[in-house]
Amino acid sequence: MVALRVGEMRVPYHLRAPAWLGLAEPAADPLTEAELSWIWGGQRFPPEALQAVDGRSLRILNPGRPGGGAGPDFLDAIFELGGELRRGDIELHVRASAWHSHGHATDPAYDRVALHVVFRADDGPDTALHSGARAPVAALEPWLAGRTEELKRWLSARALWQEPCEDARALLGSDAVDGLLQKAGERRLRAKADALRVQVAAYGAEEALWRALLDSLGVGGDRSGFRRLAEAFPAALARRLTDGLGNAEARGVLTAALVHVAGLGPLPFGVEGLPSRVTPAVVSRGRPANSPHRRLAGLAALYLRAGRDLQSHALGSVAAAGKAGALIAAWQAAMDGVPLLGPDRARELVLNIVLPFALLQPVLVEQAMALAESLPAGPAYGKTRFLEANLALGEGKRAVRGALAQQGLLSMLGEWCSQGGCGRCPLSGPYVRP
Repeated sequence: MVALRVGEMRVPYHLRAPAWLGLAEPAADPLTEAELSWIWGGQRFPPEALQAVDGRSLRILNPGRPGGGAGPDFLDAIFELGGELRRGDIELHVRASAWHSHGHATDPAYDRVALHVVFRADDGPDTALHSGARAPVAALEPWLAGRTEELKRWLSARALWQEPCEDARALLGSDAVDGLLQKAGERRLRAKADALRVQVAAYGAEEALWRALLDSLGVGGDRSGFRRLAEAFPAALARRLTDGLGNAEARGVLTAALVHVAGLGPLPFGVEGLPSRVTPAVVSRGRPANSPHRRLAGLAALYLRAGRDLQSHALGSVAAAGKAGALIAAWQAAMDGVPLLGPDRARELVLNIVLPFALLQPVLVEQAMALAESLPAGPAYGKTRFLEANLALGEGKRAVRGALAQQGLLSMLGEWCSQGGCGRCPLSGPYVRP
């Protein structure tokens, strides 16, 4: 719960936008970005108040969903501009010029911005994106000029927009909602298996698993770098570098080689036959505990723990696991007691790679699905946090308890939320989209 200050009034509300939106703005501005986000998310203003700076008519059909992290403030909005239907992301600023001071003009994460919503349009009728495209600017200030009391009413008004799935449990019943998420999670798991089947046919099982591991260990801005590394550094090279070495020495050699080819550091000793460094190099950013160096060291430790045979380890760990916890433990990795791939990361590897690979083996399908159904949910994903909030059980209870239901949230996001399907998805109930 956050309290907004509007003049002498304090307005309590639940801030659903990212916490970092509370950025300092010039003192003369009548509201903050957090307040603008609050107004936008609930569409707490009359339609005519938001005006396109270039004079075209503007009608908001769906304000989008909160971004929940670095990147645009709201995702997958739908609106009409000059009679043309458009879809994309929304970025909010009190002043349009903040787009440049916040560094968005050079950030490809903002290339899907379709409308730049501002209070004050102090930087022209449109905004330049990193891609070279331009997003139209829509402003509130012209309509609000002389209407300060109106702004106060907006900040204290009830929301005029809410996502239909906020009423899903009331309209459909909790059992139906949970069943929809479970089925969607199963579809997503089988789709992962189908995708992995294609990779196995193209590269063989060992190489397909090696590539999948590297892809899954890439996060955020370094994901494309990890994919380039998978292309440059095949599983056969990992086997060649570690042949004839004890586990401790093999782990050091493999880690150093991976770090070097990723462009993250020099090779401390001579190794023949290494490929050129990937270009551009993997970017090292974020918390030290989640650094790419540490994840690559975790991959090397996991590869050695698997006996340099990922295929056998994957199938054997599924066949032998009596409980989900045992399977997760089989895909963790540590070095000298220091965890490199902990239980949360191992759970992701199990969900994204191990169980889908096991589903390709007819004799393991029943076991793999039973383990998937018993896997606990991990920490909430930023991209589905809004869905978890909408479907929450109340009293702080999460919308999902199992990993399959959590995968179901991702499935709903990919199939409906990000495809303009708000109001038509199975969680919308009898809602009729305007």
